[in-house]
Amino acid sequence: MLTSFCGALHVCFITPSFPVATSNQFVLQLRPELQDALISVIEFYKWKKFVYIYDADRGLSVLQKVLDTAAEKNWQVTAVNILTTTEEGYRLLFQDLDKSKDRQVVIDCESERLNAILTQIIKLEKNIVGYHYILANLGFMDIELQKFKEAGANVTGFQLVNYTDARVSQILQQWKNYDGREQPRVDWKKPKYTSALTYDGVHVMYEAFQNLRKQRIDISRRGNAGDCLANPAVPWGQGIDIQRALQQVRLEGLSGNVQFNEKGRRTNYTLHVLELKHKGIRQVKI
Repeated sequence: MLTSFCGALHVCFITPSFPVATSNQFVLQLRPELQDALISVIEFYKWKKFVYIYDADRGLSVLQKVLDTAAEKNWQVTAVNILTTTEEGYRLLFQDLDKSKDRQVVIDCESERLNAILTQIIKLEKNIVGYHYILANLGFMDIELQKFKEAGANVTGFQLVNYTDARVSQILQQWKNYDGREQPRVDWKKPKYTSALTYDGVHVMYEAFQNLRKQRIDISRRGNAGDCLANPAVPWGQGIDIQRALQQVRLEGLSGNVQFNEKGRRTNYTLHVLELKHKGIRQVKI
């Protein structure tokens, strides 16, 4: 609904939410797509049979890509939607996995639900040697995995924000200093990747409007302000100028290179593949 209004009224929508399939040029999606990277990791580990646990709230684009690839490569994939799963449901799910000897699992969920699933995995003692989990999430370093390290399960995931980058470290230090002044009694926590995407979104808007000023394009000039109640709707006169400026932005943000293709999706970005084993976290070269 929202994206339809954006297209009809020429109002740009910059979102850090999960990528959706749309041809609307006024929607810019800050979160990189994960499908191709996930397929590459599954192929790297030579998985032929695995369970795919997913949250339908995020959309089904990643799952569909996995199932399409499974059909091509003759993989055996068991897809499980955990949208309404209770604690008892998790227990029964992993009991079934034990019976079928499925110990290779992809978990495709947002951080809050993912942490709930990982907590249940620990309670059920499925975080031991022999299990391998791939977390289809962009914030591997945001997740508490100490219990998995201690028990020996192999966990692989993706990291969008490179915390070892000097520029990222500098920005986060400034962020920490500011929070320390404004909220001195609150313990500072490192922002998660979703916060990094929001930060980059604000930076994209700043750069776009700076470029418009340099080009002497006055988006505040009076003229056609649009009319959402007209039939058909009348678009905003300056909407195209702003859309082009936003789409042409290219910068180095907390989430790496921020650049958009003609469909408003991230392009030329880097995802780091990390693997947790008993000895600790290491980067996997794929």
